[in-house]
Amino acid sequence: MIIKSIKEIIAEVKETPELMHTLTDDADIIQDVGLDSLQMMAFLLRIEERLGVRFDFESFDFSHLQSISALAAR
Repeated sequence: MIIKSIKEIIAEVKETPELMHTLTDDADIIQDVGLDSLQMMAFLLRIEERLGVRFDFESFDFSHLQSISALAAR
């Protein structure tokens, strides 16, 4: 369910509904999805809001965005 939620949020932020169905669990959130800096912040804030998690942006490592499944495992 977490992976599905992450894909939904990516599709919303990119305003591309078909991404929900085309992204694989191994898709690189930075390279494959291509979020710009504003979209990335919107994505992370929506993840926090919808999934009830908090990112420590002081120690946040972009390797966490290596894939959708890697982020879901965090």
